[in-house]
Amino acid sequence: MMDDFFLAKKDEPEVIPLEEMFKAYCEMDPVSFDLNVQLIPLSQSDKWLISARILDMVTLTTTDTGFTFFKFRKRALSFEEYLIYLKDLAESKNLDFEEMKYKMQICGKPRKN
Repeated sequence: MMDDFFLAKKDEPEVIPLEEMFKAYCEMDPVSFDLNVQLIPLSQSDKWLISARILDMVTLTTTDTGFTFFKFRKRALSFEEYLIYLKDLAESKNLDFEEMKYKMQICGKPRKN
C-alpha cells in the first residue's frame, strides 16, 4: 500500500513557486547576473515560455511576446511587472492566466551551459 503512494507521487510534476522560477531565469541573463538584480529580459522570458510549452509559434508567437513586452519600454522587467506582462499576454491571446502560471511552475528550472 505504501509503495502505491510513492509511485503516484513520482508521477506528479514538481511545482516550483513562480517567483523562484523567475529568479532562476533572471540569473540566466548576463546583465541581470552581473548587476546582481532580478530583472528578466524578453529573451529569457521567451525561453521560459518555450520551456513551459506556451510559446509554440502557433497560438502564441515571438511577435506576440515582443509586442506585449515592449509596451513596458524597458530592457527587463521586475517580478511584479512580469506578472502584469503575463496577464496582458494571456488576455490578448485568450489564454488561461492561471494555467499559464502553472505550466511555468512545472517546466523545471533552466540549466546553465
